[in-house]
Amino acid sequence: ILRATPEENVEMIHDSVAHLVRQHGRKVMIDLEHFFDGYKADPEYVKQCCQAAVDAGAAALVLCDTNGGTMPWQVEEATKEMVEEFGDDVTIGIHAHNDCNLAVANSLCAAKAGAGLIQGTINGIGERTGNADLCSIIPTLALKEESNMGVGGQLHELTSVSKFVDELLGRIPNPAAPYVGSSAFCHKGGLHVAAMERNADSYQHIEPTLVGNERRTVVSELAGRQTILGKMRDAGVETESDRAMAILNRVKRLESKGYTFEGAEASVHLMILHASRGYCPPFKVLDYSVQVYDSNMDSASRVMQKQMQSTNEDNDGDVGPTARATVKVRTLNLDEDAYSSMDEPLLFKDHLEVSDGNGPVDALAQALMRSLVPSHPTLSGMQLVDYKVRILDPESATGASTRVMIEFRDGDATWTTTSVDRNIISASVNALVDGFEYALIEHAQSCMLCEDAF
Repeated sequence: ILRATPEENVEMIHDSVAHLVRQHGRKVMIDLEHFFDGYKADPEYVKQCCQAAVDAGAAALVLCDTNGGTMPWQVEEATKEMVEEFGDDVTIGIHAHNDCNLAVANSLCAAKAGAGLIQGTINGIGERTGNADLCSIIPTLALKEESNMGVGGQLHELTSVSKFVDELLGRIPNPAAPYVGSSAFCHKGGLHVAAMERNADSYQHIEPTLVGNERRTVVSELAGRQTILGKMRDAGVETESDRAMAILNRVKRLESKGYTFEGAEASVHLMILHASRGYCPPFKVLDYSVQVYDSNMDSASRVMQKQMQSTNEDNDGDVGPTARATVKVRTLNLDEDAYSSMDEPLLFKDHLEVSDGNGPVDALAQALMRSLVPSHPTLSGMQLVDYKVRILDPESATGASTRVMIEFRDGDATWTTTSVDRNIISASVNALVDGFEYALIEHAQSCMLCEDAF
């Protein structure tokens, strides 16, 4: 690859390191590309390369599993030999790739063999299948091996750091990521949740708060009464066993129809509130309608026509809305004039709003927002960040049931709602309304409408 003889390669290593150390006073850590592959092929020549770097003044030899194909026991054996050979003069490090899904295991085995430096990335981000994930390596060494690392009292920031990096790069966080994922300490089985109530360590390997995460229980067909009771306590409502069983049975009936609540905790929260005495929703959708329109029904020419329109109009490809929604909503009346006269004030007010959008769901969301923000201005900061649709019975063709899941965000808070219907628009509206209602309940101070007002 380098088009150099073995002797020339050794000389280049020595000269490069010496130049940086002696002429520029740099501390040099040399990454030995393809170390483990070279070690398998010719271990004596690999040691010559390492010795050249050490003689030139290198501070660390980083052993690279460049192709990501080395097994943990092979990493441990080679690292141990390098530590015995050069460990008194330099720090031995490890740089692992995840092509066999072993980057974390290989890094830990290298540390066990005496490596004092581990290279990796937050969330394992890297070329191909990624690098060693520091979000797994750091807490494992700190909590399982009690290694002397410099994280100090900052380990509890790990989950926040993981989310920050994903946000910065526009990545969707991996819910199944060890230690920092939203599912890392998530439980749904009824027996598991009941056991956790008695002894938290029965189904978790560390206390989640140590890495800045939290324990969660999700509702599913595997849920038991204790799961629902825990959710009722979280919602701040009375924990009645009979009511918990009624909610649990409703969850199981809905899941048999295609609902899934594992990723839609906001919908579960609202289900519990609606089943509780004295709860009143902050608004009510009285009716809605939506129109979808287009000017050209030939798919091939329509694409070309829109591209030509966007070029002619110089509007970055945006050729205008394709849907219009009308929504009528009842909210608390906040008009000062309604309370200034001697007559009995109207406590509630109906808002009729129309909005255009790029498709029916976008138009409905915007119309809902326009109708609710005057009474609930805190909603203006809410965003819809994800919209997922799944066909549940494809054999029914265009009459199939559709499950919709919508993710919302307001600042750092995120929540997801779900709904199922054979009418995709109805499913979408129900999920939208749940999302707006949850935002008002959890993230804003608002007066609530009472049932007798409807």
